[in-house]
Amino acid sequence: MLKWFLSINYLLRNIRDKANTALVKLENGDEDSAKIINGYLNDEYQNLYKLWEDQSFPTVELGNLGRHINFGDKHDYHDILERDLPFIETHAEKHARETIPENQQLEFEDLIHPEIYQHAFKHYISGHYREAVLNSIISVFDLIRKRTGLDLDGSKLVNEVFSLDKPRLILSDLESESGQNDQKGFLQILTGAYLGIRNPRAHSLENDLIKTEAAQYLIFASLLAKRVCEAKQP
Repeated sequence: MLKWFLSINYLLRNIRDKANTALVKLENGDEDSAKIINGYLNDEYQNLYKLWEDQSFPTVELGNLGRHINFGDKHDYHDILERDLPFIETHAEKHARETIPENQQLEFEDLIHPEIYQHAFKHYISGHYREAVLNSIISVFDLIRKRTGLDLDGSKLVNEVFSLDKPRLILSDLESESGQNDQKGFLQILTGAYLGIRNPRAHSLENDLIKTEAAQYLIFASLLAKRVCEAKQP
């Protein structure tokens, strides 16, 4: 099931990237290029549909993604990015979790988010702990950029994305005090991860990381990535 989940996330990531690109092309008046990208999007969707069907999961859980790709207008791409993909990601994670028996102890690999697995896990396995930890945090910030389309980094990025006034991603009900605290606290956690984990390892080859500590960092980064994926767009 982990292999299926990783394959699904790989396809969803490709669909998100292509939908973003097609939307930009349409907004710039380049309908021909957008149409070409849409053809590739349809291929990705067919692969996604087959993977879903092979597991006998109800294809209704793919929502309106196929229909929006078929029409390919500006509002369709907005719906793909803001509604369809988060909807499918929620169902994919639900299916992945349901395959783990309640009395079965989770293995370390089961706790790693697909984004972190793809970009950092291979370094961890090969003993390159600095690269694994660095890539895990970079992956989280790449994920934020992919979801928002912003070309920022570090505190500038998280302050723009998770602000209380005009958020790009919303973690909780911002009408409540607890929701606001969740949003502000997560912003501070991301800022601290960038300053305290990413920056020191990006500026020096020296490190004293051991295997257990590196694993803990990857699990921490996986939690951050999970919350970014779950966040809603306003």
